[in-house]
Amino acid sequence: MGATNSLSALTGFLITLTLASTFIIVGARRLSAAIRGAVLQGVLLAAVTAVRGWSTGIGEMYLAAGLTLVIKAGLIPYILHKVEARVGACPGVKSYVNMKMSFVACAGLIIVASSTTARLVGPGIGVLERALPTAVAMMLIGLFLMITRKLAINQVLGLLVMENGIFLAAVGTTNGMPPVVEVGVFLDVLAGVLIMGILAFRINRAFDTINTEDLRNLRG
Repeated sequence: MGATNSLSALTGFLITLTLASTFIIVGARRLSAAIRGAVLQGVLLAAVTAVRGWSTGIGEMYLAAGLTLVIKAGLIPYILHKVEARVGACPGVKSYVNMKMSFVACAGLIIVASSTTARLVGPGIGVLERALPTAVAMMLIGLFLMITRKLAINQVLGLLVMENGIFLAAVGTTNGMPPVVEVGVFLDVLAGVLIMGILAFRINRAFDTINTEDLRNLRG
């Protein structure tokens, strides 16, 4: 019983750190720092999944943890770094909302997520009580990043945060998905980032910018 409680507490702590890593991405003033925040979030998600596998005894969780580490903390950030270098993207993070208001908005989204999921999840239900509000908050913050960021690469990071939230919900509220489904989901995410990276490169070559605000001005 003590070991179970310890694993539950460790999982809850890692989930809290995962949410905190989202604020690194939101508060990053340089694109490289935002990508490093995404790497940290991928590592923490892998740790959450591995601990869940340990506590539940489900071996497939270790497969998911390994895929998370390789793809979300390795391949996807590598691709984004390469795209950044190829397009010569501005190192600064451009946003329609200033940094202070971004933090306030994200804090408000966390409150909304917590209050909404509290109606679905009663108190004292262990990992579920922490995982579901955090997952919903990450989805909302990811959507916020996609809407407010001007550079296409930053919008891809927002999409990645959203997907990480969905993944956390699956890991924290269920006993995992079949391995075939997990591999398919990870490949879909990787393919999506690859396609967006290629599009960003082609857009930059055609219009000499990946700032979506500038691209919007090209409409007649």
